[in-house]
Amino acid sequence: MLVFVLNQRAQMRAERRRARLDRVASQLRSLHGPLHALVDVNERLWRALRDVDLPEMERRRSDGVLAVEQQEQWMDWLRHALMPANIKMRDLIVGHADLVIEDGMPEPLRAFCAHVAAYEVMLSSRESGVGERRQALIGHPGAPYVDYVRRSFEALKREHHQLMATHRARRGSTAG
Repeated sequence: MLVFVLNQRAQMRAERRRARLDRVASQLRSLHGPLHALVDVNERLWRALRDVDLPEMERRRSDGVLAVEQQEQWMDWLRHALMPANIKMRDLIVGHADLVIEDGMPEPLRAFCAHVAAYEVMLSSRESGVGERRQALIGHPGAPYVDYVRRSFEALKREHHQLMATHRARRGSTAG
């Protein structure tokens, strides 16, 4: 009888570990992995733009200060590179909200989604010729968002590696 109870407990622990491994793998595959990759691409692009000739935010926002060519170039990068990636990130967050690590939606993710929605409205009004001087209502959350995505991805990767090592060790000890 004791052997049966101990065997059941070991089996339940193994099932919980497997379920946790499946959850972490899903979090990495469906949300945090793609989000991390997109943030990395956007951050590299943003740094490259800043290093080359992207004017400071204050200059971009005051339409009279930027040359027409600079304003058009900035809008091209925004419409064709930065915003498409931002929209993908927002869609990942909204579509896989159940995979965030925390119980509730973290503030950096909420702020980022609000920023993307605000920029979509601003860009659509510019495309329709209305509100050429309009600005996005909500700015990018900046470092808190980038740091959150990176920290979450790294924490899940560490946990995934630990769970995989435990899984392999357990399988190896029962294979003999």
